[in-house]
Amino acid sequence: MTKEQINEFTLRTSSANHSGLVVILFDIVHVYTEDALKNYDLNDINAYIRNLELSKRALNELMSCFSPAAHPGGNVLSVLRFIYGKMVSSVVKREPQELARCLKMLASLREAFAKLSEKDKEGPVMKNTHQVYAGLTYGKNTLNESVMNSSNRGFKA
Repeated sequence: MTKEQINEFTLRTSSANHSGLVVILFDIVHVYTEDALKNYDLNDINAYIRNLELSKRALNELMSCFSPAAHPGGNVLSVLRFIYGKMVSSVVKREPQELARCLKMLASLREAFAKLSEKDKEGPVMKNTHQVYAGLTYGKNTLNESVMNSSNRGFKA
C-alpha cells in the first residue's frame, strides 16, 4: 500500500459513519490482496506473505463487524470466512489459492455495502476531527490539502 493510499484511507476514516467504515475495510483488504498478487508475480515471496498477512488482519477486523446471529450478517460472515481460509492456504502453500476469485467476491460484497452506505444518513463516528478542504493552492496543477483548525478539540469536562 502506498503512502497516498494510506493518507486517503485515513482521511476517509476520519469522516465516515459506521457503514462507511465497513466499506473502507473492504477497500483495505482489496488493496493488500492485490499488492500480494503483484508481489507474487514479481517473485517477491516475502512481500507476498507480508501483504497477505496484512490483508488477513484487515479481513479479521471486517469479520468482527458482523454478527453470526443476524440473518444477513451470518451469510456475509460465512463468505468472509471462506475468503480468510483461502488466504491462510495461500500463505501456507506460498502461492495464490483462488485469490482472484476471492477478490471478485469481495468486490461484489463491497458494492452492496457501498449502496447501503449511501443510504445511511448517520453522522461520522469520529467526533472533534479536523475538517479537510482540498483545493489548488501554492502550486501549478497540484492539489494540496489544507486542514481547517478546529478550536473545540479534546475532552470536555
